[in-house]
Amino acid sequence: MKKNKKGNKPKVEIIGEPVKGDDSNETAESKGPESVDQPTTNPQGIDKPASRVLRLLPDVLKVAGALFVISVALIILVTPPLVRSNFPKATYSYNGATYTKATLYRPLAMPNRYYIVLPEKLADRYQVFVVDRRREVAALMTNALSRTILGMPAIKRTDPMGMDLEFRHLDNSEWRVFFLPATILFSNAVLAVRLDVK
Repeated sequence: MKKNKKGNKPKVEIIGEPVKGDDSNETAESKGPESVDQPTTNPQGIDKPASRVLRLLPDVLKVAGALFVISVALIILVTPPLVRSNFPKATYSYNGATYTKATLYRPLAMPNRYYIVLPEKLADRYQVFVVDRRREVAALMTNALSRTILGMPAIKRTDPMGMDLEFRHLDNSEWRVFFLPATILFSNAVLAVRLDVK
């Protein structure tokens, strides 16, 4: 090695070769077509449309539940089913004897309405009576309870109650209707029906 004019040894720069397998100095262009980033797959193995459906499923179920509740409420509002009840206690007197075999029904969402069904038709006309405490009306239904919902008897809210009994003459006698604080009583010379509301 020759010395320069000043007598100093020239600086020697050592350029290291890249270690094989270390591609940190390579650019994206030098990697070739195989080195292009591949799209990453969902680690759960679920594609995007399916995961979107799963995310929306709770909201869909909530909407379906709300629609079901609204539908049931509308059915009850328009055509309330009749629920059998033991209160108030219903009794009736016929031919001098008192019976407790009458069946009492209360329509849903109508707390002041009662339907009294006798086990058989008496005097060829008396079997189903309707009582409305709020309006203080007792009526005789001329048609039997024929409408049903899910196997339960039902009424239509807009249907007429029936024949108002107060001061009406049937079987050569006048019906009298009394709405007392503890008792509802309606009777004529043939039949007397009583509801103990307290």
